[in-house]
Amino acid sequence: MRALLDNIVSSSAKKPVQWLLCCITFIFVFIYHTYPLGLSDFWWHLNMGRWIWSEGGMPVDDPFLFSSPSPLDARASLILRGYPLSQLLMLGIFELGGIYALVLLKGLLMMLFYGLLWNQLRRNGLHPVLALAIISPLPLIFFRFDELRPQIFSFIGTLLVIQLTEYILEAGKQGKRLKWYVLAFLPIIMLLWANLHRGFIIGVGILFVYFLSEWLTKKRGGNALPDDSFRHFSIAVFVSLVVAFFNPVGVTAMWASFTEVSGPFSKVIDEFLGTVRYFDFHGMKQLGYLVVALGVLPFIAILFHWRKLGMHHFILAASFIVAGILSFRFSLMMVAVVFSIASYYLSERINRRLALGKGFAILIIWIVSTGILANDALSRTSLAGSPLEKGVIPSAAVDYLQNSSLSGNIYNYFEYGGYLSWQLYPRKIYIDQRNLSWEVYQEYSKVWRGNYGDVFRKYGIGAVIYPVLDLSTGRPSRLVARLLYDPQWGIGFFDERDIIFIRMDTNNHLPHLDKQRALDEILENLQNKSK
Repeated sequence: MRALLDNIVSSSAKKPVQWLLCCITFIFVFIYHTYPLGLSDFWWHLNMGRWIWSEGGMPVDDPFLFSSPSPLDARASLILRGYPLSQLLMLGIFELGGIYALVLLKGLLMMLFYGLLWNQLRRNGLHPVLALAIISPLPLIFFRFDELRPQIFSFIGTLLVIQLTEYILEAGKQGKRLKWYVLAFLPIIMLLWANLHRGFIIGVGILFVYFLSEWLTKKRGGNALPDDSFRHFSIAVFVSLVVAFFNPVGVTAMWASFTEVSGPFSKVIDEFLGTVRYFDFHGMKQLGYLVVALGVLPFIAILFHWRKLGMHHFILAASFIVAGILSFRFSLMMVAVVFSIASYYLSERINRRLALGKGFAILIIWIVSTGILANDALSRTSLAGSPLEKGVIPSAAVDYLQNSSLSGNIYNYFEYGGYLSWQLYPRKIYIDQRNLSWEVYQEYSKVWRGNYGDVFRKYGIGAVIYPVLDLSTGRPSRLVARLLYDPQWGIGFFDERDIIFIRMDTNNHLPHLDKQRALDEILENLQNKSK
């Protein structure tokens, strides 16, 4: 036991027991993120990958929605064209291994992200096992990010750029001459990132901050890079910034992203809400406060080391904290970046205090945190079950749409958009989770409240697919209630979950179900749920 504790408490990361604990932790990080796929943006990313591959290029107009305006504005064009490599990767993995392979891809990408964070904490001097214990609870806190979306490449890209840049600067200040290919990694990362996810502008900002900090340090005569190293670093940064705009949207990505954050959608898309407000919206306000604290408290701690605090670290930490507080979308990045920076200044003191426990404290912290992660991981994984989230995918209703000769356009529930588009293409639908048009979203909101007449006439709607109970509220859908009593609309499909209405004058060739019987079943199910 003494030898085991000595092995664990050692600050060296080469101890076999430490690597064993590392493997255990990241196995459960991987398993945790193999949660089944649901109704997320993933489906239209997969659909776009198929479109890019089959058409051999990038779309100019939206190929999936009949409601999208033409030409598209800068924001819509950025969303439509901003993720080509991610979408082709998803399609390729799907073609090779199906949905299960995509679930595994999700687990591997999230494991890579947390692995990079652990590596940064360890490289900055934090005890390797303690770093594992700190990382283990993060997947549980940030479970809302457990979706297969291209944004994971911005999480990974952020840590890669920071770690590689700091490695280059550290080597230069130690007088080490780096191989050319080490410097070449920066432009390569930025080029890939710019075609994987439109969040590459975060990398542009990070590189600018590091370059500015080094330039000012050099001007002031501080501990700056030698002239040769500074010149090589400057070239690497310049090339990285140039190649980053070799992507389908070019420099448009810069200002289009800012217009999205400040535009009307920022007030209705939940992930653009402030972090505390986001969690409050989902009934978890205390968790929101915890996430903010995870960013703010380490930052306050490093301010006590202000004499040693580098300008680049201060700017990056402060910027990510502001972004993470103002928008939930950046909250995980906030915590990852602040933890990385804080470990640079606080690791020695933390290690020294925990070492007083002769290894017991570190081991107990790891056991508790990884044990909690393991319990949740094993209860939510899809590895032994379906790769699709149970009771979420409207597969039976989609089968009806695929096998029926419907006339007129299909109006659909918002959350069903991506999945419907993937399954029904080349037939276009009304709306999906991309929110390309504010006008269309306002029309959808109007129909959601039951005022559908003008919108349905405008688009020639011949069928409506909707859940009987609204997925976001759990209450009866207003649109469904109105259509049940509208004689112009019959029921083509109905089960306990979904209902498809068909316009009688354009689809009178199709069989339809008894409305009264459907209404009775809906009322009966509601009464059973209320008991």
